[in-house]
Amino acid sequence: MDAKRLLVGTLNGTVGALVTAFLIWEVLLTDYFSGQMPGIEALDSPDMVLQVLAAAVHVLLITILLGWKQPTSGSEAMKAGALVGGLLWAGVNLWNTGAYGMWTLQGALVDALMSTLPFAVAAFAVYWTTMRGELQSGRLITADGAREHLGDSAISEAEGNTYDA
Repeated sequence: MDAKRLLVGTLNGTVGALVTAFLIWEVLLTDYFSGQMPGIEALDSPDMVLQVLAAAVHVLLITILLGWKQPTSGSEAMKAGALVGGLLWAGVNLWNTGAYGMWTLQGALVDALMSTLPFAVAAFAVYWTTMRGELQSGRLITADGAREHLGDSAISEAEGNTYDA
């Protein structure tokens, strides 16, 4: 995967992950998770720069892994993203629970399960913007990364249409 696609995938995936995470942890389940972290209080004003950087690092990992995996569909990318997110956060949460008593065990596991959603959305965004094949501009990106600019008639032929454009 070239640097441009790596950057585009990471940026788009970060937006998707942040929106999904905000809905889960700040809107829907705020009260639930505040009771699952004994002795820890959330900041009144979270440091958004660090949260965006954390999401970007996670999505960069997903982008690299999807570049290796080369999924053939959005759902395949989402499954891979969800698996990475769930396993990553299960490990982090269990470590923090064992080392620092940061979570209840139930909170650690539910958080890891809920983390699959932003990772799946991010993986879909990465797939949609960097790995779909034919892009909006009419360029065709093949599996080996070669790019070919297609005119309208060539696109029609590639789609199996036999009429002249």
